[in-house]
Amino acid sequence: MTLYFDHLVHQVQSPENIKDFLNKRNIHTVNGGQHTMWGTYNTLSYFGLTYIEQIAVYERALFEEAANLPYTLHHTFKGDNERSGFSRIALRTTNIDEEAARLRALGLEVYGPDACSRTRPDGSVVKWKLLHFGEPGQAIDFPFFIEWADGDDERLAQLEASGAINMKQSITMESVQFFVQDAQATVQRWQEVLQLPEPDRQPPCISLQLPNMRLDFFEEEAATKMMLGRKSEGPFGVTLKDTERTKETLIFPAAFYWINP
Repeated sequence: MTLYFDHLVHQVQSPENIKDFLNKRNIHTVNGGQHTMWGTYNTLSYFGLTYIEQIAVYERALFEEAANLPYTLHHTFKGDNERSGFSRIALRTTNIDEEAARLRALGLEVYGPDACSRTRPDGSVVKWKLLHFGEPGQAIDFPFFIEWADGDDERLAQLEASGAINMKQSITMESVQFFVQDAQATVQRWQEVLQLPEPDRQPPCISLQLPNMRLDFFEEEAATKMMLGRKSEGPFGVTLKDTERTKETLIFPAAFYWINP
C-alpha cells in the first residue's frame, strides 16, 4: 500500500503573523480553520496537495486533553516543551484501516484510526481520519497517517476553487530535512515500518524517497551547521523549488524554508 507525503507541521506562536510574512515572500498562505476537538487553529501553505501547516493553540484546556494521547502531534508538542519550529510530518493513505492492522502486526503501539474534522473560514467542514503509532524508546516520532474523506482529484479541485492553491504560483515542495543522532538506525527503521525503497546514501545525509517527497536525515555535525546551532531531533528544514526566483532562505525558530538551495 503506497504512502504519499501529505504535510509538514510548523508549530508557531501566531499563524496569522506567519501567513502575512510568507505572503510577502510570495509563498501563498491562507487561513485554515479551527480544530475544535483539540483547541488548535492553523494557516496553510499549499504546493498542490502537499502543504505546510502553521499551527497554534487557542484553547488551552482542549489542547491539554488532546496531548494525553500518545504519539499524536499534540503529545509531541507538549513533550518538546511546546517548542516553536517544525514538529511532525503526515503521510497520506487511502487504506488507513488496513495500515492500522499492518502496524499492529509489526508490534507497534497503534491509536486509531480516529475521525476528525475542521471548519473552514467559509463555514464548510473538511473531514479526515488520523492514525498514530510508535514504539517505546523511539528516537523521533514516526509520521502519522491521514486519510481524507474526499479523493485527491476532488480535494485538488476544491482547493483551487477556494483560492487555497494559487494557480499562478510555481513553487513545489521537494524535500524535508531531519536531525537525528543515528541516521543509519532511524532510516532503517522508517524504511521497514513505512515500506519504502532502499535509502540513498549521499553524504552528508541518508535519504528515503516517497513517491512525491524526499526525506533527508542528517546527524549532528552536518545538521548543526545547517541549523546555525543545535536543536532536538526531528524535522528542521524544508526545500522548496521556485522557477520564478533566485536562492532565498526564510529563517524561523527551529524551522528553515530553503528556496532553490
